[in-house]
Amino acid sequence: MAVLEYVLLVIFSYFVGNISWARIISKRHNSDITQSGSGNPGTMNMLRTYGVGLGFLTLILDALKGIIPSLAGMFLFKYTGLNAEIGLYVAGLSAVVGHMFPVIYKFKGGKGVATSLGVFMVANPLWLLIAFVGGFIYVWFFDYGSVASLVIISFMTVIQGYKNNLTYKGDLSVLLVLNLLLFAIFTLVWVAHRKNIVRLLLGKENKANLQKSFKKKLKKQKKEEAKTEYHEHKSELRQEYKKLKAEYKKDVKEKKKELKQQYKEIKDSLKQTNAELLTTEIQNELEDNKQDEEIADGVNNGANNE
Repeated sequence: MAVLEYVLLVIFSYFVGNISWARIISKRHNSDITQSGSGNPGTMNMLRTYGVGLGFLTLILDALKGIIPSLAGMFLFKYTGLNAEIGLYVAGLSAVVGHMFPVIYKFKGGKGVATSLGVFMVANPLWLLIAFVGGFIYVWFFDYGSVASLVIISFMTVIQGYKNNLTYKGDLSVLLVLNLLLFAIFTLVWVAHRKNIVRLLLGKENKANLQKSFKKKLKKQKKEEAKTEYHEHKSELRQEYKKLKAEYKKDVKEKKKELKQQYKEIKDSLKQTNAELLTTEIQNELEDNKQDEEIADGVNNGANNE
């Protein structure tokens, strides 16, 4: 039963390594990383093709392909009473092989650096962090990612080999197995970089241009921030315009209402004035008629007396 578990561990780790995050990410961007740059579905080609953001995302996801199987191997071997570190490297090596020779992609994979870093992350996180920082500084100033990759893998192989010799010097069988597994990872990564080594010797190696990628990323970020700020300002102005327009309509409506009221008052006042004038005229006419009648009566009376 234990043998079946080990076989399943190897198969599981191999197919985890088959997951090509570079292909998946590039496909989501309507492209194919194997048709861009060096054609390698790995971190450096992703960085050169799509920039620092997607490059580091690929690095992290590919490293997880080494971390997850290595942890699974540790726990399985420890659970079954075998050496946990052997389980770590058995699963880790299987994941690296799966990354470099994926059956899903007709055995055309990457160079195994990020996945190997994931294995070393589980085996010795502190020294890997030191090695990674050193490699990052080198790539930042000298641009050759392949050199940094080979140096980190070589450094970690030496560190782990030295650690194994100190820890298992009394158990030669365990020491031999560990160092063979460790050397297998080291050899696979170096063989996968054979073309890079030739290009380095000829002075034709592709450069990572990490500084350029970071500057491009920052420029893009600033541009997006400026664009966002512009749209936010535009939205604020639009809201302010709507507010002023609403206030204007309200003021106009109130002014119309006020003018209408004034017009009505003036109209009513004119009506009242016209009525008063008409009444006055009628009264004046009546008085004039009355005076005329009185004069006429006086004239008639005078004539009768004569």
